[in-house]
Amino acid sequence: MRLAIVLPWLGSFVPTHLSFTCHSMIGGAKTATLLLMHEAANRVHIPEACQSRGNVRVEELKDGGIAALHAQRILEGIGSTSDTQGSLQRKLELLFKLAPASLSEFKPAWGWVFSQYLHQFSHWTYTDADVIFGRFHFGRIQY
Repeated sequence: MRLAIVLPWLGSFVPTHLSFTCHSMIGGAKTATLLLMHEAANRVHIPEACQSRGNVRVEELKDGGIAALHAQRILEGIGSTSDTQGSLQRKLELLFKLAPASLSEFKPAWGWVFSQYLHQFSHWTYTDADVIFGRFHFGRIQY
């Protein structure tokens, strides 16, 4: 059993406190992986703790890649043609540029949007950049 914790990031900088989130993943070394998705423009701002932790995977997407994945999956879901993908992608890119926090409105769909990165995991969830994790334990819950 392996858990993926999805954290896409947009914006001109990654907050320094993200290093605490990445460092706290040590408690899940055997059971969980943090998937930090970011766009190429933010490459130099990824904290060292996120780059050096074995169970933190940093996925660099091309600029506009997060909007492109969302647009692609939305259009697949409604059965639309790829002719409209460019238009929807541009609108999502503009939305995410003007209001990066609006990305959080799509959280329930991230398992579907980022599914190409989740095949090796049995479970997935999402997180915010200001979460500190403890020890991950998957056991049987008794009621």
